[in-house]
Amino acid sequence: MSLLIKLIKGKEEKEKEFNTPLSAKDTLRELGIKDKDIKKVVAVKVNGIPRDLSFQIEESSEIEPIYIDSEEGLEILRHSTAHVMAQAVKRLFPEAKVAIGPAIKDGFYYDFDYERPFREEDLPKIEEEMHKIIQEDYPFIRKEISREEAIRFFESKGEIYKVELLKEISDEKVSIYTQGEFTDLCRGPHIPSTGMIKAFALT
Repeated sequence: MSLLIKLIKGKEEKEKEFNTPLSAKDTLRELGIKDKDIKKVVAVKVNGIPRDLSFQIEESSEIEPIYIDSEEGLEILRHSTAHVMAQAVKRLFPEAKVAIGPAIKDGFYYDFDYERPFREEDLPKIEEEMHKIIQEDYPFIRKEISREEAIRFFESKGEIYKVELLKEISDEKVSIYTQGEFTDLCRGPHIPSTGMIKAFALT
């Protein structure tokens, strides 16, 4: 098995042949990107498609790092921060039902269904729990499962909005992401781990 991987880094290009599949992170390292620079990479584009650093490259491809200070990198960071917020909310308010949580321009949000609206005094508690999750440095773990398996999983968790969403899509396979005890339906990609989040504020 022979894989030809081309690294695209701005105007710079570099090619190398590999005999076995490697993760995107290991591929960057093998192609000469130093560890101190890899720490600034949140994800990669493989043949133009954003992927996690843990993504296994199994065929000849073009790979391009996505840096944390780029527009795409910040969007991925915000999206991951939204997942951390949802995890914190579920820890503090276990009865809350999780809806959607995309990154938006200059921020992020999640919709929740709870017995009462969240109050101003709830925000510092949620932020504190988020800081704990960040310090715990959970990896974001992607898994592909069948749509039916995902429906059964979210039904068992009482996450009715995830079940509704899954019943509306036709894909036979879906991806879920887990950090610590929290799992959500998501296409990704995500940052490597929660510890990469440095600053945020809830408003």
